[in-house]
Amino acid sequence: MRTILSILFCLFVVVPAFSQEFYQLRGFVYSESNEPIPGVTVRVVNAGTGTITDKDGRYQIKLLEGLNRISVSSMGYQTEVFEVVAAKNLVKNIYLKIDQKQLDEVVVKVKKKDYSYEVIKHVLQRKDSLLNQYQNYRAKAYIKSVERLETKKVTPKKDDDTPAKVEDALKKPVLTDSIPKLNLFECQLIRHQSRTGQQKEEREAVKRIGDQSTLFFKSVTDGEFNLYQNHQKIAKIGDNEITSPLSDLTFLSYRFQLLKYYIDGPHKIYQIKVIPRELGNALYEGTIEVIEDEWVLRNVDLQITKRGLLRYDEFGVKQQFELVQGRWIPTRVTYHWKVKEGNTKKAGKTEVLHSDYAFDLTLPKRFFGDEVGVTTAEAYKRDTTFWEQIRPQPLTKDEQKFIKERERLEALVNSKAYLDSIDKIFNRITFPKVVYLGIGHINREKKMTWHFDPVLGLVDPLAIGGWRVRYGAGFYKRQENRKQLWFNSNLGYGFKNKDIIGFVNVSYFYNPLKVSNISLSMGSGFNIINGAATISDIARRSNFYRNQYINLTHRTELFNGFYFSAQAYYETRSDLSNFQFSSLGDRIFNNNTPQPFPTTHIYRTVFGIEYTPRQLYLREPNEKVILGSNYPTFGLNIDRAWPVSGKNTNVYTKLSASIRQTFNVGIIGTSEYRISAGKFLDTTSLAVMDYSYMRGGDRYFFSPAMYTYQLIPQTFPVFNWHLETHYVHQFNGFLTSKIPLLNKTKIREMAGGGFLYVPERKFQYSELYFGLNRIFKIGRERIRLGAYYVIGQSNTFGVSNGVKFSIEPYNAAKNTWSF
Repeated sequence: MRTILSILFCLFVVVPAFSQEFYQLRGFVYSESNEPIPGVTVRVVNAGTGTITDKDGRYQIKLLEGLNRISVSSMGYQTEVFEVVAAKNLVKNIYLKIDQKQLDEVVVKVKKKDYSYEVIKHVLQRKDSLLNQYQNYRAKAYIKSVERLETKKVTPKKDDDTPAKVEDALKKPVLTDSIPKLNLFECQLIRHQSRTGQQKEEREAVKRIGDQSTLFFKSVTDGEFNLYQNHQKIAKIGDNEITSPLSDLTFLSYRFQLLKYYIDGPHKIYQIKVIPRELGNALYEGTIEVIEDEWVLRNVDLQITKRGLLRYDEFGVKQQFELVQGRWIPTRVTYHWKVKEGNTKKAGKTEVLHSDYAFDLTLPKRFFGDEVGVTTAEAYKRDTTFWEQIRPQPLTKDEQKFIKERERLEALVNSKAYLDSIDKIFNRITFPKVVYLGIGHINREKKMTWHFDPVLGLVDPLAIGGWRVRYGAGFYKRQENRKQLWFNSNLGYGFKNKDIIGFVNVSYFYNPLKVSNISLSMGSGFNIINGAATISDIARRSNFYRNQYINLTHRTELFNGFYFSAQAYYETRSDLSNFQFSSLGDRIFNNNTPQPFPTTHIYRTVFGIEYTPRQLYLREPNEKVILGSNYPTFGLNIDRAWPVSGKNTNVYTKLSASIRQTFNVGIIGTSEYRISAGKFLDTTSLAVMDYSYMRGGDRYFFSPAMYTYQLIPQTFPVFNWHLETHYVHQFNGFLTSKIPLLNKTKIREMAGGGFLYVPERKFQYSELYFGLNRIFKIGRERIRLGAYYVIGQSNTFGVSNGVKFSIEPYNAAKNTWSF
């Protein structure tokens, strides 16, 4: 913790240096087997500064001009110390040797030396050759993923408004109790992989039935378990990298026990029990089997410790290795898991069978690129005969029964008679729909859906200006090629001010392969002056104004990872000084008066670009699936308000830029940072809603760390240039897992900091924070609750501190937290 806090202090606290010249030293830190080592501490001894390597083993540090002494250290490795003379920027890659003495001390502590330790040592000595068995390979892969569902039955109350004929129609397409309830995924693909782990797959056949959200390994890009590598990072399973039982430092993380040996043909095979030393780390437990003399894995049967899991309650992997063309390759891999979501329990298994290997192919120069997978147009159209021919093993009886029934139901639900009956039911106007559900109308033939608000949505007692009646309707159309059209509208009337407000929005998602969208909205109503206001101020009358507006926006991808956005906006702005309010706001806030300002007009254009280098993606027939990148995302925006003669218009030009990234630091956890800067190039005529605001901290709530600061006393505007930096590191139990008793609580630790510089106010602010959080499971959702101690320092208000609390939901679709 001391090291991390020191690093954060160096990152975010500005130390003036007027005469001293600085240079950069950068490079990578590798092990003897040429694997990058994350989390290595690199220190400049004479300057007292330091940093840690990222997930790729990359480091970068400032050097004082002249002679510098560098210390490079990591647990389980020998410390490397060297000197460099800094007269220019330098590049140096560092190779650390394993501290065999430290590892041997761990082994000697075993009361009776188990021969399994010698076996593991032999495998470790062969790792380098096993990781370099090929330059690349091609193989055919068959994947079958099946989840069995058990749902606690809840007897529903019968809706007296539902007629018997409607009930009969709804019962027809339902699986009977004799049919197993399954989620199923089947795929045949051709995969290519390079020695360095680059992937490319072509999916030739795909079958999807049921909910696919918790099925694992529907694509090679989900991640694989190569135990010869030091760590495995599987985003869908957990936040941390998992330490392999065959890592260079395995004896610090695992104990081993020889269970037995047996003879299989010409081979003597040792079966070894794998026991994690630290309860809380992301580790494995189970058994591995090693072939004597070859010193390679034969079979693997491992489970991930619960602390390493996020989405699943249990997760395990089995691997079977075979000698293929002189190379030991996992030809059969099985994943199995359990997860509980509300009243539903899921038990799943994925089988992956490889065949038709070809090694060291001559491939085009840029064969492995950003497109890591493609699904052919015919993949989803394969019939039963095709699947029966290509399956390397038959389906189970339950799977056959399930697929047959689902195919029967699919034919039924796609029949015109059934669709007409369902449409009739959906379109039927009933009392619950009129009162509280809302009325819908669907036309499946034209793929259009309408929705109309219920009666309960007519009244809004909490609206600005008191009681208001309103009504809204919406429209949605989806085309076969995944193009989509949305329309929604709302109209309202206020009794106290006798005013009419409303809006109309139209949005068209017109190119799924380029993620292209265009939208138009117009209306009149109320808008917020300062969207960065604190929770205590966001709802005050002084933070609202009347507006009439027209807004046109467009966003598209010009080339992979490079997005262009444009906006044209017109708005008339009026204050609320002559507006009448209800007494509720006066009871909640003191001095709750509107902010007066003259009526103005704004004609505004905003152009922005956003670029993520090496953005990886999968290409579906009519869709592009973004997987992410190992590089930061860069953003640039220019916001211009134009003058118009004859009207009181706001005129300004604002430029802003940002860089952000989330990355894993090995077993140490996950880091995220954001750096942004902005400046008004022209402030001819600014209204209060045009200002750039620096948000003040909330009293108890730990606000989103990438965009706010925790202890700035109040929100303030900025008109000249400013610099923001934010950094957060989630250790994900790396430290608490080593503390007895605490390692059983599933409590995790977090640290971070930020720096803000506003020259026009001569204002500098820096903060550090650290604390604990814990993940709770509520039904299908994951929630992270945290408590953090924050200390801030400013050149205007000195040092302050406080305790803040946070609640964050987990986004399972993106495998990310809200902030």
